[in-house]
Amino acid sequence: MRICLYTSTALPLVGGQETVVDALARRFVHAGHDVAVLAPRPSRVRDLGDETLPYSVFRHPRFVSTWRFVSWYRWWLRRLNRQWAFDVVHAHDVYPTGYLASLLRDRLRCPLVITSHDGDVVGGGPRLGRPGVRAAHVMALANASCLIAISRAIRDAYVKLLPDAAAKIVLLPNGVEVGSLRDRVARPADLDASIRPGRYLLFLGRLAHRKGADLILHALSRVAAGEGVELVLAGDGPERGTLEQLTADLNLTQRVRFVGLVSGERKRYLLQNASCLVVPSRLWEGMPLVVLEGFAAGRPVIASQLVGMNDVISDGQTGFLVPPESPEALAAQLEAALRNPVQMDTCGARAQAVAAGFGWDAIAARHLHLYAELGTAASHVPQSEVPLTSGRS
Repeated sequence: MRICLYTSTALPLVGGQETVVDALARRFVHAGHDVAVLAPRPSRVRDLGDETLPYSVFRHPRFVSTWRFVSWYRWWLRRLNRQWAFDVVHAHDVYPTGYLASLLRDRLRCPLVITSHDGDVVGGGPRLGRPGVRAAHVMALANASCLIAISRAIRDAYVKLLPDAAAKIVLLPNGVEVGSLRDRVARPADLDASIRPGRYLLFLGRLAHRKGADLILHALSRVAAGEGVELVLAGDGPERGTLEQLTADLNLTQRVRFVGLVSGERKRYLLQNASCLVVPSRLWEGMPLVVLEGFAAGRPVIASQLVGMNDVISDGQTGFLVPPESPEALAAQLEAALRNPVQMDTCGARAQAVAAGFGWDAIAARHLHLYAELGTAASHVPQSEVPLTSGRS
């Protein structure tokens, strides 16, 4: 099978969507399929490292605007399809990539699958208020052969945009690298000695307002001080300087460590040895990959009570759900986590058992089965009878 994964962001950028696309592509290649990842060239990245990946990567210029002249970028997908003659195109965004693929639906002559990774449709979608953008989302949903919803929140967002979309939605979650996160790793030699196993809380993600790292700091300021570092903030982003200043203002400098972006064994060690993972997101989450990573590492998760979290976390069993934007409620859970290591270990063992059902091998196989089913169905429908709402191409 010749598979195109068209995404608005890919490695070497690091985030949930980039991780998902890479994990799927690797397993599709391992299963004997030809995979082409099409993505914009990111700004300010000199060494992309595309040649080191086990699948083919093709780049087009980055989007200079996310609402003006977007349709122009379909030219690259059209050209690539002429070379590859894809059996399926899987867009990892409703907009812009799903929209661009939908403009070429009649040219592609293969099933179009779309997965939203939450930001484009959940929580109202920050772009949906711009002229013509909502219509572009609806067009993409209408022209897709199948819509993958990685959570109930995304399923509901699809239906809100296009009620008729309900019939072609498939619930198919993201996966996680179960084996590598489960297998224990040694402590990094350069890790701060005051970060002690089982005695720290871990935030792992982008330091941006929506992710709520400031809420953990306000909550921790309400918890009686223990010994050593009690919170590790792993990640980077636009609010790092603000968060460092807030840490000083709240007199938490001795209790908090900013360790920057982490990956590989350093990331695994921090996950495996935390008391628990804390995910205090604001507003919305589709299906945060970091929750599955925490589970796979055998740690429970304290998270905001949002729809995407409810899909994965069983309150009191594999983690704990608190009202969003509530430092008081979060503080109570943080204190309980730090004071009850046995309970955290018990919840972590349950979480690890749950993670076993989200292994990438199984999730990728489900994708491939879906592609094959869509291809078989499409082959029995004369092209002239395929309903289209695409624009000029």
